[in-house]
Amino acid sequence: MSEETLAGGRRRMTQEERRAQLVTKAREAFLEGGYRGTTTKYVAQSAGVSEALVVKHFGSKEELFRHAMVDPLLEILRDAVRQPVPVGPSIIQQREDLHSFLLRWAKVVREQGPLFWAVLREAQDFPEIGEIALLFRSHVEAVANRLTITTQRSEYRPFDTWVAACLGLAAGTAAGMVGGDMDAFVAQVVDIIYEGVLSGEGRRVLSAAAGSEGSGT
Repeated sequence: MSEETLAGGRRRMTQEERRAQLVTKAREAFLEGGYRGTTTKYVAQSAGVSEALVVKHFGSKEELFRHAMVDPLLEILRDAVRQPVPVGPSIIQQREDLHSFLLRWAKVVREQGPLFWAVLREAQDFPEIGEIALLFRSHVEAVANRLTITTQRSEYRPFDTWVAACLGLAAGTAAGMVGGDMDAFVAQVVDIIYEGVLSGEGRRVLSAAAGSEGSGT
């Protein structure tokens, strides 16, 4: 699309740029005022355009909310779910992998927390928000499946991998929400999990590895 200039030499936004600007302004408005407390007129004023232009691009406030809030959150969660659950060759590496995995999830929660809660508040008006629960369930299933594969060895005692996956992700979510040092929070969670899932042999292996690291050998 060719660029047009306005009075004063300013460049006129392309349709794609204007749409992106409106989405940004709408997200700011919805985060502050919620769905019911925000109007297309307010978004238009924030962007310095007419309300008619907002309606032209999105049709309604409902569609504007979907584009600005619901769709971005779902894409963020889909991307998080698509990330593979790492599995190292030893229980030492598996423990480190679990820590990294839960920390990554905690960072998603912390970075997207305002968007997440703002969208959930409007669940009754936007049925597609139910996909969030499905995405989280598929995330738990992926983690549980990897745990099942990983823990079928003598260093682990029998345990319910579904419960462990739920607890781990719930703790990662909490780490992202409560503030403070996420890394230290997740490290404590991993310590607790491994205290419960390792067999006597596994604890001896982990203890020996910790002693080796402490001695610098």
